[in-house]
Amino acid sequence: MKIWLRILGGAYILMGSLNSFVFLFILGVYGGKWGIEAIRAEEYVPVIGYLGGWVLYVLLGFSGASILAGVGLLKLSAWSGRLAMLLCVGNLFILPFGTIIGLSTILSLLPKQGRSFLLPAARKSPNSNPSTNKDL
Repeated sequence: MKIWLRILGGAYILMGSLNSFVFLFILGVYGGKWGIEAIRAEEYVPVIGYLGGWVLYVLLGFSGASILAGVGLLKLSAWSGRLAMLLCVGNLFILPFGTIIGLSTILSLLPKQGRSFLLPAARKSPNSNPSTNKDL
């Protein structure tokens, strides 16, 4: 289970960094000096500007949260599993790689071993010694 969570953490870091590069590219093309100045669409600029700004902020927040969840999954922190479960809902709509990561998050954190990772209080049973727990 530890190896699978670390692979999942690496996938979250990779997707978050790719989303960050997409954010920087879009920001550079449409908001900076990289943009094509020959395209003139003055009547559509306010709508595209506001919608594009919100999309960029959502993309930046999503990529930052993905990197944070990935680092937490590499360290096997319980809070990162909860964050990864929240992010997997958004990942399901990003075809094809986000869907793969979202489904693998659901399939790895919802079974019994995954729930014991998400809920650390459920990990400790009165009859088990935490030093001999081989589940994680």
